[in-house]
Amino acid sequence: MHTLITDVDNTIADTRKRMERSLSEIGRGGVFDRTREEFGGFHKFLSEDELDRLWRVFLSDKYVHLDRPEPDSARVLNGLVQRGIKLIYLTGRHDEGGDTMRPGTEEWLREHGFPVPGEGDVRLLMKPERRADDKVFKLRELRGLNGETSRDEARRLVGIGDMPDDASAYSQAGVEPILLDWLGLFSRDDLLNAADDVTVLNSWEEVESFVASRYLVYR
Repeated sequence: MHTLITDVDNTIADTRKRMERSLSEIGRGGVFDRTREEFGGFHKFLSEDELDRLWRVFLSDKYVHLDRPEPDSARVLNGLVQRGIKLIYLTGRHDEGGDTMRPGTEEWLREHGFPVPGEGDVRLLMKPERRADDKVFKLRELRGLNGETSRDEARRLVGIGDMPDDASAYSQAGVEPILLDWLGLFSRDDLLNAADDVTVLNSWEEVESFVASRYLVYR
């Protein structure tokens, strides 16, 4: 059985409204328009204290309901699961005691018609704490997942994300990397240079065709 691993934020969920609302809550709403074309540019405009306050609001369940699903993502993931693909959501969202995004994330997935973690071969893997490094966490989990499948050569892993670091982690762990460019948060060159074996696609509709042709035709 093949396994598809997908990031959540800006891969299946458009987080721009959550970010805009989070910036407004800390009194810096105007920063959103100044950084919308530059991913991660907040450090140029916010103090360390403001950054900490921003991430505490943004990385919480408070405004997760503002996230909008990427067109076709729920339909495609449901279709692939129905065709026997195992699905793993691997996200930098955290699941820390007393500070967790798991309830809000699971509710958001359910509300928007995505495959629900815990049902069938669907899992949700989250960071153990908010301040943990995303790439380090994902690389550790991916290597563990690859170890689970190494005994069965018929199994293949493919990973989908939106950031160059996602592709780098996937590739280092022996997972075929796909990056989605649907939000245009990074330059095309940055995405293509993220890993030697990366594939850059523009939509989940393209993901559907790619995965079906590579992993389902000869299943």
